[in-house]
Amino acid sequence: MTISSIGLLGVIGLPVLGVLVLLIWRRASKKQAAIVALIGEGLALIITCLLLSELRRSDAVRVSLTWIANLGIHFSLELNWLSLVFLITEILVTLVAIVYSLGEETGEKSSSNYYALLILFSLGMSGTTLAEDIFVFYIFWELMLLASVLLILIWGHGEQRGKVSLKYFIITHLGSLIVLVGLVMLSVNLGTSSINELIQGAGTLPLTMQRTLTALFLIGFSVKMAIFPLHIWLPDAHTVAPMPVTIILAAAMLSMGTYGILRFPFSFFSLEVLQSFSLVMMIAGLISEVYGALMAFAEKDIKRVIAYSSVSQMGYILFGLGSLKETGLQGAVMHVVYHAIVKGLLFMVVGIIIQTTQERDIRKLGGLAKVYPALCITAAVGALGISGMPPLGIFNSEWMIFSGGFETAFPVGLSIATLVGSIFTVIYALRFFGGIFMGDQRPEGLPKKAPLSLLIPTIAVSAFLLIEGLLPGPLLSWVVKGVQGISGGLH
Repeated sequence: MTISSIGLLGVIGLPVLGVLVLLIWRRASKKQAAIVALIGEGLALIITCLLLSELRRSDAVRVSLTWIANLGIHFSLELNWLSLVFLITEILVTLVAIVYSLGEETGEKSSSNYYALLILFSLGMSGTTLAEDIFVFYIFWELMLLASVLLILIWGHGEQRGKVSLKYFIITHLGSLIVLVGLVMLSVNLGTSSINELIQGAGTLPLTMQRTLTALFLIGFSVKMAIFPLHIWLPDAHTVAPMPVTIILAAAMLSMGTYGILRFPFSFFSLEVLQSFSLVMMIAGLISEVYGALMAFAEKDIKRVIAYSSVSQMGYILFGLGSLKETGLQGAVMHVVYHAIVKGLLFMVVGIIIQTTQERDIRKLGGLAKVYPALCITAAVGALGISGMPPLGIFNSEWMIFSGGFETAFPVGLSIATLVGSIFTVIYALRFFGGIFMGDQRPEGLPKKAPLSLLIPTIAVSAFLLIEGLLPGPLLSWVVKGVQGISGGLH
């Protein structure tokens, strides 16, 4: 076993070690538990960055250990250029959420359990991204769901958290079961659970089965992406969840649906098969984009405003995927990263507003720029970012997504409609920012300063969004290699 293979195991193993430490260290304070979580996730990030040199030499880092020999199942992991983008994104989002959690009230009780579940939530996403065996993939996929459900159920806000967590579990698990049907069909018909071996053999399946499998994967993974009308779990789950959990849900977990589409139907099947779904995906993306934006404009709860914006932003990504053009695919993956940064930033801003004002109704807020100028600046960056204004990152990804749409053979009106639909994003973003920070101050008698423990990481994320927008080169180079690495008939 090479050093690189051991390092790849460490990306999974070190967070597991952090979970074990927290489960044993039952009396750890909130700060101590957070430090353990930060160390585990931080080391996973460092190892991932160190593996970049090996990735540049071989385009993939792999490790495989025999697990269930009788069934031919191996604990196989693979880091490639595509998985690198998603892996680093979800680890960074988790680290931000852990730092942010230190400044707010969640996790004061049962701190060890809370941070252990945060790590498990992140571990589920990391394992899903790195899995090279469909059995391993599905175990991590379900771990992601179970950890997030428990976080909402135990530490969520309001009396409805039980009903919300149950709704979230049932709907997203139904999506998972649809994915499972596809995975089992692949394994049974091709006689292997290795993803790379399945990719090699998927083209030999009858065309009808290939189209059926593509449909199953698109529907199942679209549930995780919260594409309209499969989004009904998202607004309530985002609203009830503790803010650090909401940050991970919106900024990282939604991207797992995108990864699933790229990893399975797009990697497995030819362009001929995928073209049958291209127009449907683009139209579904357009509908989700517009619907989510309109709902964000109509909502009064500021947390639900940002929650519905995720439904809209996932629509952009699905539209880019549906174009089946390299530019559109690259834009969709770039949008995953930029959406993670912007959505994390906006929810962090919302968390500070709720904690300082004890208010969530946008109609009862106003004039906060006079009291919290630094928070106002970060909110402005977030609002401009989600609107796709240059030089902030989403401008780059939307440009590529729209370009991919115009490259298709479909009527140009579809791409124009998607571009024009982005105006609704600008409208709800301006309403969000103007309603909260402009005008007369509401409510009165607020604390003179926003909590620095929450404000500092929020400022850092807003600065990172600006840097990524101005210097997209390194990220784009990874994304280009990742999209080029998708096998099948796309190239």
